[in-house]
Amino acid sequence: MRTVNPDQHEKKRRELLRAAQRRFAAEGVQASIASICAEAGVSPGHLYHYFPSKEAILEGLFQLVLDEAATHLSGDVQDARDLPALVADLYSSGKGPSLLFDLLAESQRNAAIAERLRRHSAEMKQLLASAIARGQAAGLVDDTLSAPDLATLLLAVLDGSKAMRLRDPAVDRGHAREMLLALVSRVLGTSGGRPGAGVGRRRA
Repeated sequence: MRTVNPDQHEKKRRELLRAAQRRFAAEGVQASIASICAEAGVSPGHLYHYFPSKEAILEGLFQLVLDEAATHLSGDVQDARDLPALVADLYSSGKGPSLLFDLLAESQRNAAIAERLRRHSAEMKQLLASAIARGQAAGLVDDTLSAPDLATLLLAVLDGSKAMRLRDPAVDRGHAREMLLALVSRVLGTSGGRPGAGVGRRRA
């Protein structure tokens, strides 16, 4: 029996997910298995060895995004500037807005995608809320609002920010990140990253 190298298997799996992500971004969730295979340079049989269906590919992409977000947000908040920058990095690490909006539209017609989007949102909210709570505990983030409420606001800001360059293609990506960083700093009460500035009174 052929022995599978776990590291090589995971590397190839991620390469296939990236290829699928590019096709979904270009064609929407209607992108065919044939199109994904052409993008990845593999046969359908090879793709099915890693993913038994297109639904499994979408599930893998949701998890990949969560894993990357967890990597960004799992560290200790050492400075008031850390958390806004980490959140802005989630915007910078995105692969384009079209897939998000296509999934949102498809969720109105596809109950399975709608349910996975809800679970994905809840998991992202938990990641953000945990990072915010660490910042609040350190006295670096305004605690006028609860960590879950702030996480809900930030998710809305992040999703909305993805439309910025669709509405105005002239907006520079780097400048868009700086604007998002300033906005997130204000939402979190870090006043542009100055420790202690703008932080609300802590609740007893």
